[in-house]
Formats: sequence, C-alpha cells, structure tokens
Amino acid sequence: MTFYHALTPYYDVLFPANEKQLRYISSYYAEGSSLLDMGAGTGNIAYALAGAGYNVTAAEPEVAMCARIRAKAEQCARLTAISTSMLELDQLTDHYDGIYCVGNTLAHLQDRKEICQFLQQAHGKLWAHGTLIIQVVNYDNVLAGSNFTFPVIRNEQVSFARSYELVDDKVLFTSTVTANGQAVSSSIPLFPVTYNQLVLMLEQCGFCRIEAYSNFEKAPYASDASALILAAHK
Repeated sequence: MTFYHALTPYYDVLFPANEKQLRYISSYYAEGSSLLDMGAGTGNIAYALAGAGYNVTAAEPEVAMCARIRAKAEQCARLTAISTSMLELDQLTDHYDGIYCVGNTLAHLQDRKEICQFLQQAHGKLWAHGTLIIQVVNYDNVLAGSNFTFPVIRNEQVSFARSYELVDDKVLFTSTVTANGQAVSSSIPLFPVTYNQLVLMLEQCGFCRIEAYSNFEKAPYASDASALILAAHK
C-alpha cells in the first residue's frame, strides 16, 4: 500500500477546497471553460470548480484517489475522472482552456528533464491564450537552509504532519498521518525546483507571460515565502 493510498480515506477532511484557492484559479478562466486538474488527489478542487460551472477533467494516477473522483463525478456531469499521470498528457486527445497543477504535485517528478517534459506537453494541450497554473513549495526557501516547516493539520478525526529535509540533490518529504491512535509515516524524495528554474523552463517551452505569487491572494513572490505560485500564459 502506498502512502497516498493510506492517505485517501482522510484526504477530503485534510485538504478540502478553500475559497482563496478557488478564487485564484477561477480568476484566470471564464465560466464554462475546459480545465485539466493534474494530480487531482480526491478531486476536491475539481469538484468545486465543476459545481461553479467549469468543465473539469481531473487526472489522478493513484488508483484509490481516482476512485474517489469517479464517485464525485457521478454526482456532477461537468466532472470527469481519468488516471493519466503528469508525463502522459500527450496521450490525451482533448485540449483545454486551462491546466492547473497544485499541491506541490510537480515536485514529484524526478528532475528538470521530466519537469520540462510535463511543461512542454501542457503547453501543447492548451488552446491558444490558455493558462497553466502551478503551485509548489517554495524550494528557494527550503534550499536556503531556513527552518522550513508547515503547521500540523488537526481535526477531530485525523492529524497530518510534514517535514522537509535536504538530502543530496533532493528534498526528503516526510509525512505522518495519525488517526484512531495509529500513525502511518512515509518519506518521498522530491525534486526542489526553484523559481528561476521554473520560469526559465516555462519560457523555453513557449509560455509568453508568467506571473509569480507567494499565495493565492496574489501577494508578489518572495524568496522567503512558503509557497511559489505561477500562472503561465500561452
């Protein structure tokens, strides 16, 4: 059982779609636009956007999570679930007004070559003037050696703790889910792609205008922020 499979029963509680996130994403797309959610988890964001009038395809390769999206899609005609991974966009026949990849999903790719491959495929799957949104941990902050932590997420059912440790050329992401008195931990190596690297790769892949922020309220990007959010326009 993978860590994300074990996380699936608690994902909706731990990571619900929030209004700031939804407002940010929807600010780039007209109602009725076709959107692709890459690494959709259990589909909370996709389901909320579909309910707001967007036509959303939610892509999630983790089997248990994709099953949760399919269950949501049965209740919403504008939501479609697929199991496509980030490096399989070329297999899709559709094109989209927008693609978004949030929740630090991009950092699960192995290196800059794979990230470039994803960005190039995303560019090819966007209609003219489409926009790609990316949200990752701000690895400039992590690599600076600061005491980088996120607060523990807690509610009555479950808690979720995260830590990041620099190991060679990767960042070891360790997370622990505690529920019913039992803890499940897992460590995953992530590629610490930086602001400058991402902007350069986006430009090389053909994106012509790139916006950078520190949060979903569109605060300007800062190297000591906890997040990096980019909106890249085709």
